[in-house]
Amino acid sequence: MKAFLNEVDVASRAASRREYDMLLGFAKQKRPEMEAIPAYGRFYWEDQYARGNFSFDSQSVRPYFTYDRVQHGILDTAAKLFHVSFKAATDAPVWDPSVSAWNVFDGEKLIGLIYLDMHPRDGKDKWFSSSPVVPGIEGKQLPEGVLICNFAGGKPGDPGLMQYDDVVTFFHEFGHLMHNILGGQQQWAGITGFSTEQDFVEAPSQMLEEFFRDPTILRSFAKHYQTGEVLPLDLIDRMNRASAFGRAGWTQGQLFYSTYSLDVHDRAPETIDLDALLREDHTRFYPYPFVEGNRMYASFGHLMGYTSNYYTYVLDKVIALDFFSQFDRSNLLG
Repeated sequence: MKAFLNEVDVASRAASRREYDMLLGFAKQKRPEMEAIPAYGRFYWEDQYARGNFSFDSQSVRPYFTYDRVQHGILDTAAKLFHVSFKAATDAPVWDPSVSAWNVFDGEKLIGLIYLDMHPRDGKDKWFSSSPVVPGIEGKQLPEGVLICNFAGGKPGDPGLMQYDDVVTFFHEFGHLMHNILGGQQQWAGITGFSTEQDFVEAPSQMLEEFFRDPTILRSFAKHYQTGEVLPLDLIDRMNRASAFGRAGWTQGQLFYSTYSLDVHDRAPETIDLDALLREDHTRFYPYPFVEGNRMYASFGHLMGYTSNYYTYVLDKVIALDFFSQFDRSNLLG
């Protein structure tokens, strides 16, 4: 696996450094005294760069992405893509009034049940994830799954204005949910749902992320919450161009996470220096100077959940883009 990661490193490193140089050059126009962009300033300067070079302000699309419309758009897109339908399961027991339940049908056949727990509340996990609730066993029990997120909205008077990245995250996690339901029609519980090889588990969801760059899909549900105006094509174009900047840096970041998770699992525990490894791997993959006192591993949840296998995100991105290339770009849902 490290050989594969090294290949991706070779393919993305030069482009990542060019992106950083462009970003630093832009930052120096604003602050001539800057010699480097610190790691904690990366996203601020990327946002400023998007405004200055692509005329795109990430806040400008939020009025078009109200939570209710986004949920409707994602259910509608998934229904067309997977040839299923969703109907509210009003009789399904839920653990909080904010949770909604939906029956999933293949034609007239009921094939599963999903729960959407989408807004924050006290005591709730603050992460974004999808999990099985009941494993599907063909002829015996239907699969059930849950999506747990913390998006805006869910309160009276709050339209739940979402960032574009939130919309992509929603569909990514919904992809896991659909993988769980559609893959849950198996005879054996041990391989049902997304109980697949870890190397593949992120591929379907990462493929689905690509759909929400498509203007036709976005404009089917993205409407201004006050005026009803459909998300303008020009704004979508500027948004997509802005989001394309930094992809090489994103890849190098994924290589950092992947390499760090491998490094802390390929040697005797008593020999591991978490801080030294963190500095070494950060310096290898990021052009942003390391910040003293950084203890990123303390909040790196996938370091426990995926253990040494975080590399699946890099490997599955390759698979996902290969999958997506099979679709007709001019009619993704046709």
